[in-house]
Amino acid sequence: MFFRECNGFAVIFIGIYEVMLTEFKSLPPLFEESPNAAHELAIARDIYEHAVVLSVKAEDQDTFERDFFQLKPYYTDAG
Repeated sequence: MFFRECNGFAVIFIGIYEVMLTEFKSLPPLFEESPNAAHELAIARDIYEHAVVLSVKAEDQDTFERDFFQLKPYYTDAG
């Protein structure tokens, strides 16, 4: 029971964080230069990595695929 409640809170917070990431212009696909670009990319990558892990724990294939494809550019494009 506690595990499910924690996952529920995690899903809510991941969603909030993903929306907040839209304020970072240094993220894909824009990749605009900023003094905080490296830090913003690291934060976004961490959030998407947690989202992928959470979707695996929830055994949600559709969410996993969406989160994985959002994470992929941070390894292929952002190096």
